[in-house]
Amino acid sequence: MSTPPPPRLPGRIRSARAVSYTVAGLTLLMALISLQAGFGDEETLRELDVTAGPVITLGVIFLAFGAVGIALATRFARGGARVRIGAMVWGVAGVLLGFGTGMLGLLVLAASIVLVALLAMRDSRDWFAKPQD
Repeated sequence: MSTPPPPRLPGRIRSARAVSYTVAGLTLLMALISLQAGFGDEETLRELDVTAGPVITLGVIFLAFGAVGIALATRFARGGARVRIGAMVWGVAGVLLGFGTGMLGLLVLAASIVLVALLAMRDSRDWFAKPQD
């Protein structure tokens, strides 16, 4: 007797997962830029009149934020209310993180809004409410 195949991920959940990976990738790019500037580009730091410490701290925050996003997105297929709530909180944090962080931040802001909207829909709630494997 074979086990039945796992249920197919609904379209909105696949979209939400793709948006999560996109936001995570953008924040990892922002982390790379911040860490490179903090550790290596003293000329730019002088021009902006900032020290390396806050820039490196911001890079570490971006790095952690991106890692959390990837971890959450990989769990979308399993479902579970905690994953959905965690992803929604992460999306709201992405909205806040997107303010004041330049052009990439605006992309993070917009994508995070889309993510929260996708996860708030009824079929998303239904998917994540299913029993976990």
